[in-house]
Amino acid sequence: MTEKVSTTGKCRNYIQGAAWAMLIAVGMFLLFAVLMEFLETSLVLSSIFMLYLVYCWFILPEIDRRTGRSGAARTAAETASSGTKQYDLSFFSRFPPFAEVIAFIAITVVSFLFLHILVLLMHEFSHSFVAYLLGVKQDPWNIIYGNWIGSHWDENVDYSALFDAGRGSTAAAIAFAGPLSNIVLFFVTAGLMSVKSVKKHRWAYHSVFWTGIITFVMVFEYVFTRSFLQNDDFGNINHGLGISPWPIFLAGTILGILGLYYIFAYKMPEYYAIVTPHERSLQYVAVSAVSFVIFLFYIGLRITAFPAVPEWWCGVIGIVALFIVPFIAGPGRRWVQEGMKRSAVQGSLPSDPEHS
Repeated sequence: MTEKVSTTGKCRNYIQGAAWAMLIAVGMFLLFAVLMEFLETSLVLSSIFMLYLVYCWFILPEIDRRTGRSGAARTAAETASSGTKQYDLSFFSRFPPFAEVIAFIAITVVSFLFLHILVLLMHEFSHSFVAYLLGVKQDPWNIIYGNWIGSHWDENVDYSALFDAGRGSTAAAIAFAGPLSNIVLFFVTAGLMSVKSVKKHRWAYHSVFWTGIITFVMVFEYVFTRSFLQNDDFGNINHGLGISPWPIFLAGTILGILGLYYIFAYKMPEYYAIVTPHERSLQYVAVSAVSFVIFLFYIGLRITAFPAVPEWWCGVIGIVALFIVPFIAGPGRRWVQEGMKRSAVQGSLPSDPEHS
């Protein structure tokens, strides 16, 4: 009987090992594909990406080490749990130190690209179904499906025909449907991240967190970099309603900055405490990945629009933020560690390895 149980355990370990090896291989392949996509788009972008990897992998942790912030004290999660029953909350403890970083990067890449496509589908179908309900389209499922990285997707609505027919308000309603769905989803994810049952399951929290990041940056990038365009969502809204782009740009940018503050000041420390409570290296990966998606994958990409204004200078601002924000919101900052401690005290940490 004991031998049978031992054999079953070995088989389970082999299957888990094979699954993890496959996930890591897929994640690394997709990361390489993203780099190749950047290289094809712009040599400048790919150079910035490579410099950013060096910055996050070596320079940022070294700055914290030299200033005594990294490893100078126990993590907030450990501090909060001292004196109580201890659990091995480190999901990644099964991996060697370097392999755990690779595994976490793979998980992050795969989950981001998967969730990104889902949010894109929601965005485009929101446009398309509103167009269908308003009698503009006969088939709401007829959208233009772009590539796997998120480029060239479209709701397949002829806005020019609507403007020519004097149906500007209809065009504006259809154009606003996509961003509205993102705004609603962002508040839904914010609510879910405050639910205890979500906080007790690290991968549920990870998925909700990344969904919130993706849906937020879709709207913020539109407002910040493309409010003044003649097409795209907000350009069609401005054209359809006959209004200046400045109110949307100013109000949207201010709200977007508040959203960034919410993400990096509150949700990022909470993410550290829940998903990577004891792994400082993985916390660097997390903040680097979030900053990459917001400030380079979306906003910084606009430098390729040079000399178009304001797209290209918005892209420059994004690239500057790309290097500043991970430093400010990195796990070595004392205020971030205090935020992690508050999350742990409030019961955010998974209380049982079985729930991880």
